[in-house]
Amino acid sequence: MTAHERNAWVSDEDFEELDDWPEAFPNEGDEVSRGPQVQDEQPQGTPLPEYMDEEIAAELAGNMAPVWLGTRWREIPAEQQADAWNGLRRWVDWLIKEYWLTTSAIPPCWYRHSNIVAELYAAMCMEHKVWEENEPGLGPTMFWHTNLQQVIVRLKAMVDDAGCVRDGKHKDPIAYGSGPAHELNYDEADWESHVRTVVVRKEIDRPTDGVLYVRAGLVDGDGKTIARSEPVGIKHHSVEETPEVGIEYLSTNGGHGVLKAHWKHYRDELGLVWEASTNGHHWEYYE
Repeated sequence: MTAHERNAWVSDEDFEELDDWPEAFPNEGDEVSRGPQVQDEQPQGTPLPEYMDEEIAAELAGNMAPVWLGTRWREIPAEQQADAWNGLRRWVDWLIKEYWLTTSAIPPCWYRHSNIVAELYAAMCMEHKVWEENEPGLGPTMFWHTNLQQVIVRLKAMVDDAGCVRDGKHKDPIAYGSGPAHELNYDEADWESHVRTVVVRKEIDRPTDGVLYVRAGLVDGDGKTIARSEPVGIKHHSVEETPEVGIEYLSTNGGHGVLKAHWKHYRDELGLVWEASTNGHHWEYYE
């Protein structure tokens, strides 16, 4: 029963106090004043009223996820990057205290390592996702905590590779060769040749005898050949395959023995038969 229905309820005592029955129970079609109507709540997404206090509006806005959360870290706009760094740091500090993590998983210079930043930011988005609906569910246990174990394992491997914890201070990646670390020195000519190479496959039937020579060519729009490959030879299949058959026991139980035959070099024109003998000399077909 709604609050409006409870207010409209008339008890037995109320009947004794009613002097004017027609007024208390109007006829159908009479206009009835029902008092002030309850307005619906303000739809989500509409602007806040002008009279709302600025501090309250700021507090309400603070409950919402940051606009940059869920955006690829490398694609966060320049004007939001400082806020994103500070937001990620607050979350990382919480994560360390909440789960008792050591510098073997998150070193003090974590923000100087792009791979560790990427892992932590992805974990931050994951942790927010499982709680954003504000309803009880299996997400925190089945999704967040289960995957957090793997995150910590990956973080420890990254920190170990970086070597910062061993040295007690931040250690920049080691560069090999003339280029900077984590940057490949490409052979641009070879790369261009590779990406502009097209592979086309064609199945060629073997000849029944002799050798069949095949080559590939390139022609322009007028049908003029502008390049040809070296020819390759495809020989006929000359290996003589002699059919073979073997037999072995699979099991013996009760009055039956189960056998398996191995037929090598199967050909359609041949058929498999079973033969039996009581003396090993005289054989007859066994159906």
